[in-house]
Amino acid sequence: MVLGITGKYCSGKNTVSRIFVSHGWYEIDVDRLGYRALKEKTVEVVSLFGKDILDNNGEIDRKKLGDIVFNSRKALAALESIIHPVMVDLCKKEIQECGNCSIVINAAILHKMGLNRLCDAVLWVESPFLRRMGRALVRDSHSVCHILKRMAAQRKLDAKYYHEVVDSYTIWNGSSVHILETDVVKIITALGERK
Repeated sequence: MVLGITGKYCSGKNTVSRIFVSHGWYEIDVDRLGYRALKEKTVEVVSLFGKDILDNNGEIDRKKLGDIVFNSRKALAALESIIHPVMVDLCKKEIQECGNCSIVINAAILHKMGLNRLCDAVLWVESPFLRRMGRALVRDSHSVCHILKRMAAQRKLDAKYYHEVVDSYTIWNGSSVHILETDVVKIITALGERK
């Protein structure tokens, strides 16, 4: 069983994914694959965006790169064209290596990358805007302006735009972690009945 977990920036995908992991699922964190892809494609990315995106150790500073790509759709598309194919290949490899285990693919842009085609079901995590903004301010230490730009880049990211050929679920993450966990366990049970 492969389940895609997706949703907007700071909607709680990581929390939902951790709940699945605590119930024996294996997580493929696509952000983590992004780090690996950036490392693998450093030369191409630096050649496109310049040496100013490097830190003192000569590695790509994701914050500097983010400041560029979240201010320009063209720059974001250029970066994605370089790293997304690598990320998709890494994801496929992890799925194969996992064998018959139950897997969650934790990815904000699951559909944009075509990773939903690897899934048996998709779970959309929904959360109120102000709650997401609060989480972003605490977790990422970015400016409000940067966070708003990042959220604007995902404005078309919404469950209603995706018509799944697999089962899809929506979970509301607007109150306590306890309620969220209770709701996730219901989905885990429903998915277990499908195996």
